[in-house]
Amino acid sequence: MIDRDPETLSDGALLVDQLALDSLAMMTVLGWLGSQGVTLDAGRDRPVSVGDVLSLMDRAAFPGLSIQVADGRGPRPSGPAEVAVRPHSSDDPLAPVLSDPTFRLTPVEPDDIGFLFALATRPETCFRWRYRGAPPSLERFAGDLWKQVLVQYVARRAVDDGPVGHVISYGADPSMRYAYLGAAFQSRYVGTGLAANAVAVFARHLFHTFPLHKIYMEIPGFNWPQVRSGEGRLFQVEGVLRGHDYYAGRHWDQYLCAIYPDRPGAEAL
Repeated sequence: MIDRDPETLSDGALLVDQLALDSLAMMTVLGWLGSQGVTLDAGRDRPVSVGDVLSLMDRAAFPGLSIQVADGRGPRPSGPAEVAVRPHSSDDPLAPVLSDPTFRLTPVEPDDIGFLFALATRPETCFRWRYRGAPPSLERFAGDLWKQVLVQYVARRAVDDGPVGHVISYGADPSMRYAYLGAAFQSRYVGTGLAANAVAVFARHLFHTFPLHKIYMEIPGFNWPQVRSGEGRLFQVEGVLRGHDYYAGRHWDQYLCAIYPDRPGAEAL
């Protein structure tokens, strides 16, 4: 599950700060815990260390399981459907799945505009999102909200319905069968794997609902460290625009990445 030297996996080893697990690697950890029957509370159960993962295993629905260290031969090819926590499905297998045990995705309603505006303009999140640190007026923001949008949802905590993020598909080309995907979440969820799993739920929904050949993601270089572990496993890097974005006094590369529905392990999309 964790592709690291076993000697580094002491109980006190920090998953992010010491083992350098990014958002997608943390999503894999949470997905594995979920597959063992561990139910996570978004507010209390985010594992920080190897010891936290072992403690959460006390809740496992399937006894007699243990953490296994990867054999060092590299990551096993898998698509987003395999590593993410599989959401609970309805009785109708054709019904869209818009939730996982932690978050649910709901349509944008008028009362959500204030939250979405704050998410797009607050210093801790705005530089990663659409306006890149140059907040618009509320009127302009509301007017832009549905421009070139295929579908978008507000991500909410399952436990209390509080809004935590925004997932959006935009720039769709029906004839070429592709669309773009973007997401922003409150800073407390960045790097935990919880937000990444909600994005995986959204990607599965897009492939389930629309006849898409691929989903593109435009990732600026300052966001790349959060997702780089998914390269070649959850998505393909199909282009790098050198020095494309400017922020914080320097130019950054932009990575054009693609998610495919037919990658190994993604058959359930």
